[in-house]
Amino acid sequence: MFRDIKFKLWLSGRLLFNKQILFGGSAPLSFLGLVLGVAALVASMSVMRGFEHSLKQAMIDVTSDIQIIKKGKLIESWDEFAADIRKIDPSIQKIARFAYTEAVVASKGKVSGVLIQGFDFAQVGEILNLNSRVREGSLNSPAGTIAIGQGLAKRYGLKINDEVYLAVSLATPFEEDNFKRKANAFKVSAILDFGKNDWNERLILSHLPDFQELTQIGDRYTGAFVKIQDSDKAPELSHIIENQLGPRYAVLNWYEVNKNLFKAVKYESVVIFFVVFLIVIVAAFNISSTLYVLIRQRYQDIAILKALGSTQANIQIIFVMQGLLVALLGCLCGFFTGYMLSQGFMFLQTQYPLISGSVYKIDRIDIQLSWVDFFLIFIATTFACLLATYPPARKGSRLTVVEGLRED
Repeated sequence: MFRDIKFKLWLSGRLLFNKQILFGGSAPLSFLGLVLGVAALVASMSVMRGFEHSLKQAMIDVTSDIQIIKKGKLIESWDEFAADIRKIDPSIQKIARFAYTEAVVASKGKVSGVLIQGFDFAQVGEILNLNSRVREGSLNSPAGTIAIGQGLAKRYGLKINDEVYLAVSLATPFEEDNFKRKANAFKVSAILDFGKNDWNERLILSHLPDFQELTQIGDRYTGAFVKIQDSDKAPELSHIIENQLGPRYAVLNWYEVNKNLFKAVKYESVVIFFVVFLIVIVAAFNISSTLYVLIRQRYQDIAILKALGSTQANIQIIFVMQGLLVALLGCLCGFFTGYMLSQGFMFLQTQYPLISGSVYKIDRIDIQLSWVDFFLIFIATTFACLLATYPPARKGSRLTVVEGLRED
């Protein structure tokens, strides 16, 4: 049986790959359309998967797997609070405290609203992956320094060791509705790419003692960063933590921070796949028309094969195998072309602003090539080619010996 299949594949190749087919008619253009369709699928799927991965990684790097924030009042007893969290689930690995507030930054005659986040840089380094996002300077800096996003640095023209003023509003001890201002000077110690446009434009990181002194909250905190073993289980675990802690706490995970955007990416990936797959379908049916011409040119060969004892089913299989060979070669060439297109996209990102951060939330995408995408594209392309090949194969198999030998 194996020898029979091997013979049919060899015969299919001999009938398909000849000078008349390879260098004449519409066959080369049809094959090129198939390759470009597969390449477009690979490139588009890698970009969409890369967008999702880049956004997810930014969420985890900057906000951790899970955030727990106390509503209304600040956290007074950290040790007790941390112990309660660790008891909830054994997959919780690390916990770090943090505090945040809205503020105003002023430098070089410019003023804008920002979000200040204070935490222990040494402790939070085990939970957040901020060091990999440093573009200039260092997070290992003394008190009185801050780290800012690259968007804010560009807008203000800030560099390492430049001085900025941060101002916050404080409630008086007697009237909560009466606010007073508190401002301190800080030096820029690091410029980061947070991976999300909003954070690059507004987020400022400071040492926790500096933050507490600026906001005058004493030894209190807003909430905690939580690191777990498997980040993909953060949505499920966050609901468990929320039920355990009760309504006094808000529990967020990396997925919920941009839930709508992640859902949109999923839907868009499916839509883009089917839209781009239309190119493959059109190319496959162009190949079908080419095979009709090929079969018309091979009437005498088909008649001889039938005279030698080949059945109608065998003839049909031989021509269907031609569609399989075209699909295999088209996928291989398309995968390589799609990979090169993806790498070209990565290179162009370093030279030109291809992604608008204000629109897509991130201004850089790290391409992700998935074997799952390759497999799905291969299966879909092969099915389309086999489906397009079946009508001409059926027509060729029904040819009689007399009809074939009549042709010149």
